[in-house]
Amino acid sequence: MRFAVILTCRVLSIGFVSLAVAQHIIASSSSCPRTAMSSQKQPVLFLSHGGGPSFFLSASDSPFLSGMDKDSDAARYLRELAQKVPVQAQNRAKTRYLGGCTGEKLNSHKAVLVVSAHWEESDVTIQTTKKPDLYFDYYGFPPETYKLTWPAVGAPDLAKKIQNLLECKGIKCKTNSERGYDHGVFVPFKLIFPDPKVPVFQLSLDSSLDPEVHLRLGEALQELREEGILIVGSGFTTHRMRPSSDPDYGKKMQEWLHNVLTNPQLTPSERRKILVTCDHLPAVQEAHPRTEHLLPFLVTMAAAEYNSGRILFSASLHSGWVLEHYIFDS
Repeated sequence: MRFAVILTCRVLSIGFVSLAVAQHIIASSSSCPRTAMSSQKQPVLFLSHGGGPSFFLSASDSPFLSGMDKDSDAARYLRELAQKVPVQAQNRAKTRYLGGCTGEKLNSHKAVLVVSAHWEESDVTIQTTKKPDLYFDYYGFPPETYKLTWPAVGAPDLAKKIQNLLECKGIKCKTNSERGYDHGVFVPFKLIFPDPKVPVFQLSLDSSLDPEVHLRLGEALQELREEGILIVGSGFTTHRMRPSSDPDYGKKMQEWLHNVLTNPQLTPSERRKILVTCDHLPAVQEAHPRTEHLLPFLVTMAAAEYNSGRILFSASLHSGWVLEHYIFDS
């Protein structure tokens, strides 16, 4: 199975910046264009997108996908997430529904911008495809999972405006007019918005996987929330493909994430300080030997101005895996 900077427009001194980060900084002006949209402030979401096409497979046929299969609470939660009805609060042995009603908030946006764990580029790249195909970037699954469809459209004009915004804020950003939706997008969003009424488009990770680069990226996206754009990070709470010698690694990662996410005693600046060095923490290294599935969380927290968030859904899976969804709506 393949699971497969905000520099302001006036660059502030933030101490030592590594060469890898500095290469992403470009000349910037004193003011940046807005995307000419206005709307109520949008929340920011982080989603755990499942294992490959797991939300469309049966646990009886694929036991290793149990808990993120098509009949799981995890799949049902995504199907209910955008409905204008309260999501029923539940507490089960391994599953917790914690979010309450989110539907109204997820039906007022004008576009959806997704940062997926499954797209990395040497420079941050934004998708300008008018009508993206589905990019089946998983392997070894039943034939029907390569025939899935999803009738979403892109937003090339808006994407180019966001490219200009990012470059104005010091982030080198390229465009890609051929990229399709990877499974970090179409797998969860086919459940959330089966017939999307607004455009959906992607923004890549930087292949350096540098936390500082991705925090600055999220910071540069903050104003989009005021302009009708729903920002979503698509990754996974834990992403360890091989067995761990620590049976509690998932719980340790979960505890660390919950502290950063919900601890009311942490200030935004303290949260940022924790996140910028997260890849050196043993709990993170054990749960994310490679951090591409964690970085979308960093982008979303930065886009939410490092304010606290809420846990919408939590499930403990096999082999220490944890699947959770978070929302930042303050």
